[in-house]
Amino acid sequence: MDKIKNLLQQIHPEFNYDKSDDFISDGLIDSIDMQELFALIEKEYDIELAGTDLAPQNFRNLETIAELLAAHDIKVE
Repeated sequence: MDKIKNLLQQIHPEFNYDKSDDFISDGLIDSIDMQELFALIEKEYDIELAGTDLAPQNFRNLETIAELLAAHDIKVE
């Protein structure tokens, strides 16, 4: 999960993502941030995500982001 946290910190270093169960409703990320995180994930993991992957339910918290990556055969620890 450290890689995911590092990517999130690149967007908003002032937030503590460990303390949130829902980044969107807690105001930690918005739709623009999701797009930026999407691009960072593609670059970091050298994958191409589908446009349908850019959905709020995939970016709610660390676990949902890890599940998104797992769906693309990337194991996150």
